[in-house]
Amino acid sequence: MADPEVLGFEHMGLDPRLLQAVADLGWSRPTLIQEKAIPLALEGKDLLARARTGSGKTAAYAIPMLQLLLHRKTTGPVVEQAVRGVVLVPTKELARQAQSMIQQLAAYCARDIRVANVSAAEDSASQRAVLMEKPDIVVGTPSRVLNHLQQDSLRLRDSLELLVMDEADLLFSFGFEEELKSLLCHLPRIYQAFLMSATFNEDVQALKELVLHNPVTLKLQESQLPGPEQLQQFQVVCATEEDKFLLLFALLKLALIRGKALLFVNTLERSYRLRLFLEQFSIPTCVLNGELPLRSRCHIISQFNQGLYDCVIATDAEVLGASVRGKRRGKGHKGDRGSDPEAGVARGIDFHHVCAVLNFDLPPSPEAYIHRAGR
Repeated sequence: MADPEVLGFEHMGLDPRLLQAVADLGWSRPTLIQEKAIPLALEGKDLLARARTGSGKTAAYAIPMLQLLLHRKTTGPVVEQAVRGVVLVPTKELARQAQSMIQQLAAYCARDIRVANVSAAEDSASQRAVLMEKPDIVVGTPSRVLNHLQQDSLRLRDSLELLVMDEADLLFSFGFEEELKSLLCHLPRIYQAFLMSATFNEDVQALKELVLHNPVTLKLQESQLPGPEQLQQFQVVCATEEDKFLLLFALLKLALIRGKALLFVNTLERSYRLRLFLEQFSIPTCVLNGELPLRSRCHIISQFNQGLYDCVIATDAEVLGASVRGKRRGKGHKGDRGSDPEAGVARGIDFHHVCAVLNFDLPPSPEAYIHRAGR
């Protein structure tokens, strides 16, 4: 039985087409961030929202964005088709994921709302052709969006109404500070903005001052990790490095871990060493990191979600960046050892039906642990 104090989707004044899409996704009730953020966003307020990984932040901004755009098209005066909403994310994978979620929510109004991802693998010419059709919402990393603005293939100064910065605490640490400041010069003076973040740090505060106007701040009183009914945590102390490898071998070879697992290590070299070790015992694994091409990363995630792999070895240094190391990266230092600066592994990416997260290497910070376990 639903909690009578929870504001349901059906009581938020949403378009019936959005409600049908929400029902198709199996969402019977909003999460806490969705319950609090959607009504405020529909009132036209700027939002600064903190909620943990996996709490439904994407839908918390996508639903009001779609509702506001649909309302404008159905009740307002007829205006020229233009880009009205922009979603900025720190990585290409998150751009793809955000686009997918928005399209699922817009499934019953696809003729009215079009979404374009300018961080996809297509070349710039193909993206320019898509932008010439003036989609309603553009999703991308700051560098890709700025590139199109500078090439005049994307114009926002006279049309933008909604700006979202998702995983806002990572945008500066990925080296996008200068791009963001340049990008803001291409925007109108008045627009509604949402900053969505798993943490509030000095980067988020800087973005708040740059982007938001008298925002409502949502600091949800919730644990940074799911409760014990969803997440059980165990610690095993190994006396030597060899013991760690032996224990992992036993856990996987004897199927003591049932279902799919994520294995986190701290370095790229470590991930390949671990993979070679497990392959000696015919334990199939794949490595996921920011140095792989975008198509390869997306393909690996897709195969894992489809059950073709039961174990993925991942690094999170490319994702947590300066937040882990305690310092901010400057412009021109968006990745290590030639890795894709817009690649991400741990933060925000949806791995389906994961039964276990194994921290083979101790996370470098509490934040890193939170984002690993939040998968």
